[in-house]
Amino acid sequence: MDEQPMRNQGHAGGTTGGGVTTIDQGRMMEQAKTAANQAMDQAKTTANQVKTTANQVMEQTKATANQAMDQAKTMARNIGDQAAAAAADPAATAQDLARLAREQATVAGDVLYRQGQRAGEYLTHNVNEYPLTALLIAGMIGYGMAYLIHSQWQVPD
Repeated sequence: MDEQPMRNQGHAGGTTGGGVTTIDQGRMMEQAKTAANQAMDQAKTTANQVKTTANQVMEQTKATANQAMDQAKTMARNIGDQAAAAAADPAATAQDLARLAREQATVAGDVLYRQGQRAGEYLTHNVNEYPLTALLIAGMIGYGMAYLIHSQWQVPD
């Protein structure tokens, strides 16, 4: 004979329509309440963790925004200081500009001198290498210049 629990045999305090005793129903209700309470506690814990994380993110965002604002203020202050310094001492600014212009003119003069020197060396080399061609080119340049000069004198009235 199979050993079945008491609830199926209808002993120990009466049965309900489904064959489950009132004692078993009570235990099941207690277990359900316990499970529901545990689920609620877990939900509250999770909600608190989410709230804490959200607060941390908000604080970090505020800190980052404050740092960016501080950097922007510092940059603006530096630019303002530079502009004020330039406006406060126009003579020094003019001297700086003149010095920079002189330096750039010196560099440009050096570059032009080197280019002229290389052009002279190139021309000397080619004249020595091809004297007849150089003579013909010089003759054509001379004829062209003479033509331009004499054609301006003979402008019709």
